[in-house]
Amino acid sequence: MEQAAKDLKINGIGKVSGGTYGKITTDGIATVNGEVLCSSLTANGTLKLKDSIQAGQFRLNGNGSTAATIGGGKFRVDGMFKVDGNVQFEEININGMLKAEGSAVGERADIDGGLNLGGSAEYEYLKVHGQIQVDGMINAGEMEILMAGPCRAKEIGGGRIQVRKKTGSRFFLALLSPSLATRLTAEVIEGDEIVLEDTTAKVVRGNSVRIGSGCEIGRVEYKHHYEADSKASVGIAEQV
Repeated sequence: MEQAAKDLKINGIGKVSGGTYGKITTDGIATVNGEVLCSSLTANGTLKLKDSIQAGQFRLNGNGSTAATIGGGKFRVDGMFKVDGNVQFEEININGMLKAEGSAVGERADIDGGLNLGGSAEYEYLKVHGQIQVDGMINAGEMEILMAGPCRAKEIGGGRIQVRKKTGSRFFLALLSPSLATRLTAEVIEGDEIVLEDTTAKVVRGNSVRIGSGCEIGRVEYKHHYEADSKASVGIAEQV
């Protein structure tokens, strides 16, 4: 008969080795050395992972970092977390800031705060209230970005893309970028249904394209529907 994985609990300041566990709970300052496989990890305080982790559920209340790729089922951060590798959870929920040197891939992402990636972001559903800064591409079947600070990506692609400016930004986000404009910057934006505000892009392509106020677009290519606000700047708009 296979033995059940043991649970692990750290109170105060502690270090543990990697391995296979059931539930991991930390309260205080915890350091985990080595690869970890667990059913769940709940950390309150400060968490430092020296290697990769696979967790059915991962929740951090506080600050944390990892030197490798993390992945699993559900991932939630209330605070700040830094990842040197990729983030590969089916669902992520960020209330604060997630920064990764690599890419973030999964089914669903809800960001209330900031997402900063050195790679790309790929989700079936992506919702951002705050800031998103991606060195590569943002790709989502459905994407809603409600900006409260500077947002950027090299390219943006998806089915339904909606970008608007958030009113009444949080003080937390204002501290991150007090002197930077709240707008999205990308080279190319391509999707089926596109609605943009306060966006700068070289090219926008879509079946239905609506360019709102504050936009600066070099070229729009649309198939079925196009409209532009009087307060938007569009170089060329062409039906293709």
